[in-house]
Amino acid sequence: MTVIAEASLDLAGSAEKVVVRLHAPERSKRGPDWSCTFEVGEPINYQLAVEGVSSLQALALALQMLAAFLYSSEHYEKGELGAFGEFGGYLGIPAPKECLDLAPYPF
Repeated sequence: MTVIAEASLDLAGSAEKVVVRLHAPERSKRGPDWSCTFEVGEPINYQLAVEGVSSLQALALALQMLAAFLYSSEHYEKGELGAFGEFGGYLGIPAPKECLDLAPYPF
């Protein structure tokens, strides 16, 4: 998988960064659709492949799912996940409309 975007987020109480990666869409192994994978590194350790009918749709959905995952995470809710030197605020990617009650940074 080819990484096409990456960000490093801060985790309160740790000098290490939480690396978030978005991979290039690829043809799905289960049919004609496309799949786009995102991953969240240590200590969260999460990965998800998101499918769409086109590479653009898979990419857009993966970015939205990544944002939803981060903004609804336990670390974010506790104010432990941050970016740009601030915790519990904007993480550098917009929040999907379903998360605006948690993070008012619209997609």
